[in-house]
Amino acid sequence: MEKTTLSIISLESVTPGTRGAADEVAVCVVRCIEGTARLGMVFHRPRSAGDAGTATPQFTLTAIEWYGKQVEELDTVHSGKVTLTGSGSGSDMLAKWDVLNSAPGTVTA
Repeated sequence: MEKTTLSIISLESVTPGTRGAADEVAVCVVRCIEGTARLGMVFHRPRSAGDAGTATPQFTLTAIEWYGKQVEELDTVHSGKVTLTGSGSGSDMLAKWDVLNSAPGTVTA
């Protein structure tokens, strides 16, 4: 599977999960800067120097909105609103201009 890279343009909302219950959910506007983002793909935020000793946050792409329509993929150079879901993934650490890279060969159903 090809590498896909998303750049966060803005964060719309972040809903932290509760221990043992709900997943964390982040809704943000992104620009696909490499590859094609598809529903079910798993993305990670590369670690920074301040993240040493922590697990790499991972997010599953669970929704893509493009020009007001729900779609299954977002191509390179296009922007859209996406929903990223993860369990204890550190979505509260996401920020504008963060880059998310696809995890090679990882797609959830």
